[in-house]
Amino acid sequence: MVNEFDATGVFAECRNQLTEIVEEAGGQWGIVIDALDGKDSIRLDDEAPFTAASVIKVPIMMAAFHQARAGSLRLDDTIILRKQDKVGGSGVLKEFHTGLQITLLDAINLMIVVSDNTATNLVMDAVGRETVNQYMEGKGCTGSRLEAHLMRPKPRGPWNKITAKDMALLIRGLAERTVENPGDCDSMLDIMKRQQYNEKLPRYLPKEAVCAHKTGEVRGVTHDAGIITGPKATFVIVCLSQDLEDTRVGIDVIGKTAKWAYDVLSAR
Repeated sequence: MVNEFDATGVFAECRNQLTEIVEEAGGQWGIVIDALDGKDSIRLDDEAPFTAASVIKVPIMMAAFHQARAGSLRLDDTIILRKQDKVGGSGVLKEFHTGLQITLLDAINLMIVVSDNTATNLVMDAVGRETVNQYMEGKGCTGSRLEAHLMRPKPRGPWNKITAKDMALLIRGLAERTVENPGDCDSMLDIMKRQQYNEKLPRYLPKEAVCAHKTGEVRGVTHDAGIITGPKATFVIVCLSQDLEDTRVGIDVIGKTAKWAYDVLSAR
């Protein structure tokens, strides 16, 4: 279902093609595609709230780097893995022995590269949930909130939520090296380039395209958000979905959307 649609530049001429792509999967979609040169943009329901899934790990990482730069914590701080820290879902830390010592930076890497939920909660505990929310608010994110740890039972209440607009804003800041210290932006993008779940945005991209991104998935939901860099096009792309009957179709739609945007922008 498409409610709000806006397109500029070359996307204004072919916006209906994106509608046809996402309609394959049904459900609700929030999409932002922004060329970094500022000439071309397309936005579909970009302010609609979506279940965050693991894409919320991007602002958690950014808040951690911000706090480290401010001196509130250190990326080489030691974290000791406890039995009660281990949670289900994606990741490898849950398989390791209790008492394992890792650094905060190790946990951040695991949180992004293999989407480790246990590592995510450890980073959240080190940074603070409200600190992450204050960070997002300070960067202009008006529709996203971190409400709870991942994969832990919680009382009935609000869940972690994001918007395509907010995630595009943060990722664009990383790409332009303006949202944080430039070296920290480069470090975070390098972590995102090592993402091991590559069946979504990179699915149909040519080999010369480099994708720094973060995926997310729960029942009826599949997301991917990042920046794609090619010889003729560099752009931020956020694809969020929910209420899908088959997330496998949604995964394919995300891959087709990224390839469509890459081809359109490369042909300018």
